Amino acid sequence: MQSEQLQSVQTITIYKAPQKGKGQKLLDEGFQPVDFPYNPPYVDGSCYFAGPNDRSIAEEFNQSYQDGILEVSIDQANYDKYFKQLEFRYDEKDNCERIEVVIPQSLFPVLNQFPRVLKSR
Repeated sequence: MQSEQLQSVQTITIYKAPQKGKGQKLLDEGFQPVDFPYNPPYVDGSCYFAGPNDRSIAEEFNQSYQDGILEVSIDQANYDKYFKQLEFRYDEKDNCERIEVVIPQSLFPVLNQFPRVLKSR
């Protein structure tokens, strides 16, 4: 009976290719405004992620940055509440629309609540 009450929680994963030398810092300390200033290369102070469950954009940036790919796993309810409206069309590749998620500094405290892992590839 108890197992019937347990509901499966769907998780959304978003992906970030950190600039060289920033991957471990973002993993350890989370996303901080100081790491995303309002000047180049960030311009708007936001943190850009490859969209839900599609690493391809992050993989492309990682070819240049070569500091791994940071994966952040967010439960569906919180993703829909805080981040879904921040999805934008990035481009199209292999007949699939690719989405990026542009997270402003004001949502970094929310973003930092979710587990993240840095993968070498």
